[in-house]
Amino acid sequence: MKPSIELNLPEALEAYREAIANTIKSYLKIDIKPSSTQWWESKFGGLPYLPRTINYPTNKKGEYLKLLAQLNFSEIPRLENFPTQGILQFYIDGNDPSYGFDYDVPTNQDGFKILYFEEIVENVNNLVTDFYFLEEHQEYTPIWGEFNLSFTHYYSPTKIYSADFERHFPNFDDDGLLDIYCKWYSKYFEIDGNQHQVGGYPNFTQEDPRFNPEYEDYILLLQIVSDYGSYGEANDICWGDAGIGNFFIKPSQLKALDFSQVLYHWDCH
Repeated sequence: MKPSIELNLPEALEAYREAIANTIKSYLKIDIKPSSTQWWESKFGGLPYLPRTINYPTNKKGEYLKLLAQLNFSEIPRLENFPTQGILQFYIDGNDPSYGFDYDVPTNQDGFKILYFEEIVENVNNLVTDFYFLEEHQEYTPIWGEFNLSFTHYYSPTKIYSADFERHFPNFDDDGLLDIYCKWYSKYFEIDGNQHQVGGYPNFTQEDPRFNPEYEDYILLLQIVSDYGSYGEANDICWGDAGIGNFFIKPSQLKALDFSQVLYHWDCH
């Protein structure tokens, strides 16, 4: 069932009201605050929740990866079709200037890793707490510092310049409606600009990788945008030249809690 929100459409888009309404999705906007966190809390950066029975993830060379993000679904608002419990982690390669992104096969986890823990252990004695082995400098990372996360529910229709939009409205550009939709969207959904979010519709600085038919049924899992002052300060987030990082997943695999084929993509100006 689609949520009921006021679309306030211009006259030129009235004929598409139902079609636009049918694209509305819920998502969680993420606000960040520089802060230390507990092992099992949601975070960007910092050190991970890691049971002693689990090996710390590495790249194909055996080098340790860097925690990019950790989501504790037990403590965040419920989002339709997403887990209601457990911890989901995103690791990337801090020794690679491409942050572990495989341009040819973006689902290849040689340079990044996704870990999911369905059951959360909050007994610190059963967790790794000494990460001395990570002391080796990792030069490449979009996240400097550690951030506590808070989540707010929002809704929005599809965004332009994405594979989602093209599939729903393939003739908008020919009909002269693309610019009208863009201006309308910007006016009524300002909250939905470039932002950190779980689910919903993604943003890009270049092109949506889901224009590739192989990935057309993937949905947004997590988006982390550049959010910074001066690059390299203690609490910066910057993907290359003010870019955006995205992780996508097939709905069927998300339902099955199978994160082995997550699509990782980032681009910048």
